[in-house]
Amino acid sequence: MTEERGNQNHLRGDGLLPVIQIEARTLAEGWHKAMIACYDKGARIETPKQREDMTLGYDADIIVRVSNPLEEPMRHKYGVYDDDRGIIQYILEVTHGIHNHWKKNPDDPTDKRWGYTYNERFVDQLPFVFQRIKADWDEKGRITGRDYQFTIWRAGEDIILEQGDPPCFQRGHLRFLINNKGEIVLNYDTDWRSRCLAKAWNENTLAQAKLQKLLADKVSKLLGVPIKVGAYIDRSSSLHIYGKYIDEDNMAMMIETMKKKPLEELVERRYIEEDETYLKRLIYVQSLVEDAKQGTNLPAEELKKLGYDINTIKYPEDWDSWPKSWDAEPDLSKLVRAP
Repeated sequence: MTEERGNQNHLRGDGLLPVIQIEARTLAEGWHKAMIACYDKGARIETPKQREDMTLGYDADIIVRVSNPLEEPMRHKYGVYDDDRGIIQYILEVTHGIHNHWKKNPDDPTDKRWGYTYNERFVDQLPFVFQRIKADWDEKGRITGRDYQFTIWRAGEDIILEQGDPPCFQRGHLRFLINNKGEIVLNYDTDWRSRCLAKAWNENTLAQAKLQKLLADKVSKLLGVPIKVGAYIDRSSSLHIYGKYIDEDNMAMMIETMKKKPLEELVERRYIEEDETYLKRLIYVQSLVEDAKQGTNLPAEELKKLGYDINTIKYPEDWDSWPKSWDAEPDLSKLVRAP
């Protein structure tokens, strides 16, 4: 152990991982409270970006229950680092798999694209989930089962050393409860292996909240009954703040500011400020240009020079609903099993 790290041993505590539970009404409030709690109560430990001269990071097992995940404010001013186009693109990546093809060639060590996408890991499981929900409804007249889940981890791909960046997201679990008005409410649990709290959690949860809404809509259509969106419950075995960000982004001062200012002064009014329809058109045009091998994620002005009218082009209809693939019949041949 170097002298620099040794000098921080007094920060390490008893070596026991803290477990923190947070209750919030909105996603923005959840991120706000999680940041403060992790900073105040998290274990001090090296994080993946650690260098010898760097402050120890903060880490804890954290559960955040957000009671109204679709209610504004969904976005904290300090919690999302993408622009509006990037946010919508990321949501569509998770919900509709628009960039499932951005996977690296495993036989090409120079390929720097992604090793996986969340969507391509779970999309073929969902028809089986919906089939089980429908069977319970038809046979029992209720959907209070505990087995409506999909998983992300593939042991055959992710546990091996060659997978340098295994998935953070691990499992989605649909739980339907009935409230005192007799309404069916979808509570959605997600489990995460590890993730960056400071710069990933809020955007991750924006996408998961949108996914939860689409799942509720799909089940409502499937059963012919209303389904309300309930709590979003987010569990991370390691939710952490990098020491790198504490040192380089002055994040300790940011968190102290968060403690002093009212939450309403630190949130965005809407999760995006730009027109969502326009942004979807822009992203669709970018995909057409990519298919034509003219560039990736080109800005609007460059797309216009190539002859595309972003204001009138039509993007796929299911971008405003759940993906058409969710309506497919369950297909065992599409399920990947670990060797």
